[in-house]
Amino acid sequence: MKNIFSLLKLNVLSLVLVLTYPFKVKAQTEANTEIKYYRSIFPEENGKIKSIGNTNFEYYKSIFPEENGKIKFIGDKKFEYYKSIFPEENGKIKSVGDQKIEYFRSIFPEENGKVKSIGDMPIEYYRSIFPEEDGKIKSIGNVTIEYYRSIFPEENGKIKSIGGAQIEYYRSIFPEENGKLKSITGKIGSDCNFSPTELYYFILNANLK
Repeated sequence: MKNIFSLLKLNVLSLVLVLTYPFKVKAQTEANTEIKYYRSIFPEENGKIKSIGNTNFEYYKSIFPEENGKIKFIGDKKFEYYKSIFPEENGKIKSVGDQKIEYFRSIFPEENGKVKSIGDMPIEYYRSIFPEEDGKIKSIGNVTIEYYRSIFPEENGKIKSIGGAQIEYYRSIFPEENGKLKSITGKIGSDCNFSPTELYYFILNANLK
């Protein structure tokens, strides 16, 4: 099944939030799931996604700028946002359903302001002398993520492994495939339950960082 957040093309944080853990919201299984948009007098929702299949979207119409215009509900999952004196978390997602999200308030720029935990699942980041991995996600729960430190620009700095899953990229004379994902072999294992499609989108977005 396609994940709603893949369709929305959210950033890697949102992908981690909704692809990796149990509060995932799924769209219908039909390939031709209809997407509808708001035609509204309210600018907070006008032109935004109203529904994907039978899953409805609602947005905040609020006096608080930290949440105004942001997603309030996807289906029955409520989104809440921090209204905080700390810029590292202010305006960011506080919870989705019953899953709380926390952010680092840290002296280390590699992790400051980034997601610290989702529910009881901790997230760590590399503080490294190697620019290929510095500041990137190091682990999600007990699943470690490694990155290529390579002489080949097609793979350098990109994800090399996620748990037991090994990732390879094309080194090709054809620009249509050069540097793109070639294969994902093995299983992540443990806490993560990515489908192959979800893993593919997670890798694509993580490699943008």
